[in-house]
Amino acid sequence: MKLYFQILVIFSVINCKPKDNFERVRIQDTSIELKQIKFSDISKIENKNNGIEYTKPFNIGLSKEYFPEIEKYKFEQPKIYRRDTTNLNTQISYFFTKNDSIVRLIEYSWNQDDLKEHFIDNLYKSNKDMISKRLSQKGIEKFEKIDYWWQKIVRWDNDSTHIYSFIFGIDEGQRTRIIVRFK
Repeated sequence: MKLYFQILVIFSVINCKPKDNFERVRIQDTSIELKQIKFSDISKIENKNNGIEYTKPFNIGLSKEYFPEIEKYKFEQPKIYRRDTTNLNTQISYFFTKNDSIVRLIEYSWNQDDLKEHFIDNLYKSNKDMISKRLSQKGIEKFEKIDYWWQKIVRWDNDSTHIYSFIFGIDEGQRTRIIVRFK
């Protein structure tokens, strides 16, 4: 009984922490593929990065805005992984074509966690700096604000690859994505 009471007291103390004492989110680089890969490379990449595959309970498609040349290809359902990068969850979606198993688009995504401090803006800046450094070029950044939402988009282009990093925000929260699209 005494042990039970001690455990109860410990749990009570833990739960009485002030609400503003949130765990700090540590931003660290995520392994981002900037070169085109094949379907067979996905599991090697995710094994190396401790990715865990999972399936969404619905079909996922691409729009013309996400992939302008979509009518040229027939896409399979993407392979989706989650990585636990320190205390920050990363979701990676690999979109590949049916006939040749070539990955044509990779999306990296992060959403604000309501239980932690706001970190998405810092993550967006960190990702932007990391990509600019790896490509040895600064991207072209635009800012847009409409009514109750805003977004920043930075873009890098070359002959074979288009990379977009964006952050989208409303009063309730933020999310950021990196889209790597291959020609």
